[in-house]
This record gives sequence, structure tokens and C-alpha cells, in this order.
Amino acid sequence: MIAAGPIMSYAANRKGNEKMRVALVGTGIRGVRMFGRELLEDYGQYVDLVGICDQNPGRLKFAREYIQPTVAAFTDLEKMLADTRPEWLIVTTWDWEHHNNIITGMKNGCNIICEKPLTIDEDKAEMILQAQKKYDKEVIVTFNYRWVPHRAKLKELLMNKTIGDLTAVEFHWHITHDHLKRYMQRWHAERNRGGSLWVHKSTHHFDLLNWWLDSDPVEVFAYADLERFGPQGPFRGVNCRNCAHTNECPYHWDITENELLRKLYTDNEHHDGYIRDNCVFRKQIDIYDKHSAIIKYANNVQVNYSLTGDSNYEGFWIALNGTKGRIEGKEGGWHGRDDGQDWHMQLIGRDPEVISVPRAEGGHWGGDPLLMDKIFKDPAQADPLHQSAGTRDGIMSILVGVAARKSADSGKPIRIADLTSIKPQARRPAAT
Repeated sequence: MIAAGPIMSYAANRKGNEKMRVALVGTGIRGVRMFGRELLEDYGQYVDLVGICDQNPGRLKFAREYIQPTVAAFTDLEKMLADTRPEWLIVTTWDWEHHNNIITGMKNGCNIICEKPLTIDEDKAEMILQAQKKYDKEVIVTFNYRWVPHRAKLKELLMNKTIGDLTAVEFHWHITHDHLKRYMQRWHAERNRGGSLWVHKSTHHFDLLNWWLDSDPVEVFAYADLERFGPQGPFRGVNCRNCAHTNECPYHWDITENELLRKLYTDNEHHDGYIRDNCVFRKQIDIYDKHSAIIKYANNVQVNYSLTGDSNYEGFWIALNGTKGRIEGKEGGWHGRDDGQDWHMQLIGRDPEVISVPRAEGGHWGGDPLLMDKIFKDPAQADPLHQSAGTRDGIMSILVGVAARKSADSGKPIRIADLTSIKPQARRPAAT
């Protein structure tokens, strides 16, 4: 059977000052920082990092020096798990390898903490689902967007039926040219590695929708296109730092000017061929830069969603319509300026109301420290807004993106129930 919920068993069994034994696989930027150096700096009294693992020996060597020179380092995951016996395995590898590392961890007795997305397609999702049933291990998906106070306030309002029962939602997300450029330079631009931005990026947004609506998606119809990047480009080079078009390319970026990225990536790319600053016009790019979808939920809510990368605007705008009224809100602004932390509510027959949310410190609009506190500092703390996320949450979020990708390719609506053994429900089950 699937475990009852993320970190519940661990919280119940934790004794006194006993530290959480964790290991890390994947020493990219998120691994070495959020779940490496910063984890030990902020939660060292609660966590014992017993090992780190990466297939790239050069990056692994630097990661060890950067995180903690005394931590045990391995290029083989099975050996690390056998030698260090962690309780939890933190997975921050390439997206297309998440499922292999998750399953290997569970097979070797570990509970799992995985960055988003949980995986990139329905087949890998089903493999994770079946492995969890077999090994009965807990899985936490680190959906830090749920923990942002501004977004948590909306969840509270919806749980309290402030605008009644939801009927329709408009949700539009924008990322800047520079933000999108970073995806196009990396492996994320190849759908067999990152699942396309429908999965890698939008999984955040689809999880928010699933969580806010407290229901499962049942069908998706989508359009998408690639207009600016990849084969559409006017010229192309090998990579940004060695390009003959530096002066004419609006996306030129010299990775070697960033010491951390240089030491972590470019100094070690000869080991595995991972280029961090690929040309944004290379012909291998096969994802989209504009996305629009209609999502129907099991509770009969209809959602209009878009992700736009061809913009200088970073942030989102959302409007939720219910039987008693409407809530609108936004985050972000032009050129990354954050000029919105309010919710604007209009109840039927009432004057408009502004609900202000205090700004929070920390990464991802204040969501990161709250998420990390829950996982590592106080896993037994109450979770009244159901912000903790598990396997089912991770799978349902990626399935919306998978369905959107399939729909954009085929021109047909895609049913979520046809993708994995999970059957959508009008009311989401508790996190598992």
C-alpha cells in the first residue's frame, strides 16, 4: 500500500534530538546550494548529510568542497546507499533520471525527497507509483510554490468557501526572455530530457491549481508553438562562450563570468558532455515557447491557462470565479519588479475588498524556508492547508503537462485517466 502521507511516519518515529540521516544524489546548482551547503548551514542541528553522489567525478569533487569537505562522495548510487544507509534520499538529478534514482532509493530502504517535477512522462510516473506500492516508502515532492504566504492565503480563502463553490479559473503565467533563455540553453529544451516546459516549469502551476481547486484534472486541450528559439533562429553557434555571433545575438551570455557556474559546470563538462550554455538556436530544441490550455476538473471547474515566455514580464495573474463572487490576484511585474501581494475580492452584492498579505523573506517569495522548516526542522507541525505534497500530487501535476503536450501535438483532447493507473477524483485524496 502507499504510505499514509509525506513525513508522517518519520515525524511519529523521531526521537528527541535524533538527526535526520539524508543523502543527496545530483550535485547541480540546486543540489549543492538548497539541499547542500544551505541545508547544513540552516538545518545542521537537525540533519546529518551522510553522502553525496554524482556520475560526473569533477562536479562531485567540487560539490564536496563546496558543501562540506568531510562528506562522503560517490559516483555510484547503489554503493552510497549501501555504505551510508540514509533514511532519506534527496533527488536533484536530471529530470529524465528522477524515476531511476527514486526507485533505486526506495529499493534500498530510503524515503524520498524529490525536487519538481517528479518525472517527465506517464510511463515513468507509473513506474514510481508501482515502486512505492511495492516498497512502501514515503515520498515528498518539494512544491515550494505552495508555501508562499501569498498563495497560501488564497488556499485558506478557498477552503473557507469565501467565494462559494468554484466554477471557472483564468491563470496566466509569464517568464522573461532571460528566464526562458536559461531553459533553452540547457537540456530542458529537449523534451525527452525535461518533458518540455509544459512539464518542467508548468508542473509548479498545475500543482497550484490542483491544490487550490482541491480536485483532480480529467481532460486537457492545448495549443503550443516554438516561434523564437531553436530551428527558428537566424544563426547558431556551438555555445555562448565560443560563438561568432556574440555581437548580434540578443541572448549572448558568458557563463565563465560566474565563478560558481564555471567551477560546477564548464570546468567539468568534459566528463559527461553536459554543456550549460548551449546555443538557444540549436536545431535539437523541440519544446515550445508559448502555451495555452483548457483544463477540465472532476468537480466541473474549467481553467484557462497560459505560459508565455516571449515577454519582459515575470509573474502571474489569476482570477477565480465562484458561486458567491470572484477573487483576482497577481505576483511579479515588469522587469522582475514585484508590485503585487494583495488579493482583490468582489462578493456578489458587496463592496470590493482588498486582502493584503505580508511579504516574506527567503527564496521563492518566502516559500523555501517554510518548506524546509516543515521537512527538516519540525516535520510534526500541523498542516491545515495541506501544503505537504507526495507521490500522487507529483504525478497529477505532471500529467496535466503531459496531456497538454500530447494535445498540442495531436490536436485532440487528452483524458488524464488514460495516462496512468490513477483515476481522477472530484475531491483530491490526502497527500500520498
